[in-house]
Amino acid sequence: MSALASIVTGRRSKWIVVVIWILALIAMQPLGSKLADETTDDTESFLPASAESTEVVRILDEDFPEGETTQGQIVYRREGGLTAEDKQRIIDDAEHIALAANDEIPLTEPVSVPFTISGQTNPAQVSKDGDVAFTFLTVPVSGDFETQAGWGENAREILEEDQLEGMTVLLTGDLGFAVDAHDVFSSLDAKLLLATVLLVLVLLGLIYRAVLVALTPLLVVFFAYTVASGFIYLLAKSGETVSSNSTSILVVLMFGVGTDYCLLLVSRYREQLRATEDKHEAMAQALRRSGPAILASGLTVTLAMLVLRLADAGNTSSLGPTAALGVFSAMVAGLTLLPALLTIFGRRGFWPRRGVVEYDPDHAADERAGAWRRFVDKVLHRPATALIITVVVFITGALGLLAYKVDYSTTTFFKNEVDAVEGFTVLSESFPQGTIAPTTVLVRSEDGAVTNGEVARATGELEGVEGVASVTPTGQSSTDRSTNSILLTLDSDPLESESLDIVPKLRDAVGEVEPGVEGLVGGTTAINYDFDKATQSDLQLIAPIALLVIAMILAILLRALVAPLVLILSVVLSFLCTLGLSILFIRFVVGDPGFDASIPTFAFIFLVALGIDYTIFLMARVREEARRHGTREGMLRAVAATGPVITSAGIILAGTFSVLMTFPVTFTFDLGFMVALGILLDTFIVRTIMVPAAVELLGDRIWWPSTAQAGGGLREETSAATARRQAAPTS
Repeated sequence: MSALASIVTGRRSKWIVVVIWILALIAMQPLGSKLADETTDDTESFLPASAESTEVVRILDEDFPEGETTQGQIVYRREGGLTAEDKQRIIDDAEHIALAANDEIPLTEPVSVPFTISGQTNPAQVSKDGDVAFTFLTVPVSGDFETQAGWGENAREILEEDQLEGMTVLLTGDLGFAVDAHDVFSSLDAKLLLATVLLVLVLLGLIYRAVLVALTPLLVVFFAYTVASGFIYLLAKSGETVSSNSTSILVVLMFGVGTDYCLLLVSRYREQLRATEDKHEAMAQALRRSGPAILASGLTVTLAMLVLRLADAGNTSSLGPTAALGVFSAMVAGLTLLPALLTIFGRRGFWPRRGVVEYDPDHAADERAGAWRRFVDKVLHRPATALIITVVVFITGALGLLAYKVDYSTTTFFKNEVDAVEGFTVLSESFPQGTIAPTTVLVRSEDGAVTNGEVARATGELEGVEGVASVTPTGQSSTDRSTNSILLTLDSDPLESESLDIVPKLRDAVGEVEPGVEGLVGGTTAINYDFDKATQSDLQLIAPIALLVIAMILAILLRALVAPLVLILSVVLSFLCTLGLSILFIRFVVGDPGFDASIPTFAFIFLVALGIDYTIFLMARVREEARRHGTREGMLRAVAATGPVITSAGIILAGTFSVLMTFPVTFTFDLGFMVALGILLDTFIVRTIMVPAAVELLGDRIWWPSTAQAGGGLREETSAATARRQAAPTS
């Protein structure tokens, strides 16, 4: 770290560092600007590779002429019954859509209409009271989410022409949801970036009340984000899956961790400016002291994110490399570009509050008995009581896990009212709820062409499963005739938890239609069932590996084995409490029926990896102070020095993730709430009560197998610096 500090704070070399980053920005910006064009959001990209529903997608894409298809329903309703004019309008809409069946709406089958010109009615598509009817559209599944949303938008434009007064017309199903989701997500990255930047700028302004110092972290993160986006683009071009969900989360993640690193270094720089006259030497000292903590934190989060690559679920796995590149870029920028810029600005960077960094060596080392020191001093007087109370409170909060429930309900995906959800509600009042997303079953023969009799037997087995409303062979088969498809409609919402439980029953029913003939169950409900199972096993795999990685880095940083174990336990307990409290709030206050199964995994990796930042910031300072003053006094001094930094960082990080709660999508709201709550618990309880109390109870044993006085390098460095000052001529 000393060599790096000499380079990035050198009188000439600091300018070279800035120039290198500017060149990197110029080189990577054109690549990063094309990242959105390389993201992949098709079905297979987020499914487990070994799942049965994934196999169904592969067979449809590779062996069926139509490929994988999806549906859209146009729902028509008039209170008191649809009139003859309404029915003609429905027929006309279908004809207009059929005429647009090229690039505008590439239908794979003729439009299925509830009424015909001859006056015939399809009872499966008209309600018993005649108030509601729906038209059925089938289109291919596009790997480009924006393209599929465009097809739905084209359909809505046709439907908006010549509306009849009193008749409600709504596009729902996958096409309708694609349009409404696109309206939310199309500008999500830009909105997230703007909201995050404004929030961070306001908070940094309130913290520092100095223009340049407040703007510098934003500038550093901007450079790091641009460079990271370029590398992520190259990653996507190499064949690695990068989803739009990952790139959206990246904005918040990088601003959170990047600002944390800036706050830590700026705080240390401000201390050193008081003790050291030369700004270059002050920054060199600050980076030598805080650099190891930033490096350890950055590597911890980067490696923890890479652990996600081991996940079976595609969307979890793809987030790993993307997030790791972002965090690593933020760390490198925090260790190079940030100190170079701050050194260039010097004391002028703290204008108009230059008084806080004026050279004053006689008072620079004065002990600050601030509010944080006084608070922790009280904790250390009764550490057992403080630790027991916090542990009991956290365990009580963790009991909320008993209310955990997975749910992908169609009606709760959006937080606001959209046409697709309204259309589903109208449709479900008169038809089986599963009409919105039929389940696909493939009947496959190993010995040549599948027969009609084999398809009929599979149909009969499926009809006998409780919860199935209807089963309809499509008549479509693979090019080699070995596989036929069946569409199955469930009674219940195909995305709610009760419907997911039907999937294994369907698979048992047709697992072996007869010797040599099997049934494969796919489609929306089966996809979510497989995804749910994969994410559960992913968390069981990812959690212990991530904790092991974090523990190893803490052990190296602190040169201890006991301390990492204590700190890991505090992080796990904090996560469980956060998850439990979040479940209770979201289910019984917000009123949502359940959660996306990937939420706990994402929340774990973010809370553990990001929460450990504050542990590293605190304990690295405790270790440094303990070498000279002992463990107890070291804790008090460390909290006094890092309390404002950790508090500021925690508030900013929680604030950046809370930005996710402002978007009208349940997934982003839930994730934003959980991470923000967990960060605040870490900031104000774990790092200020639980960890200090545990360290006080263990005393010097916390550093085993080393001691509180281990690490003479710092004492030698401090003594050498003192000798140099004493030998310097006085003026």
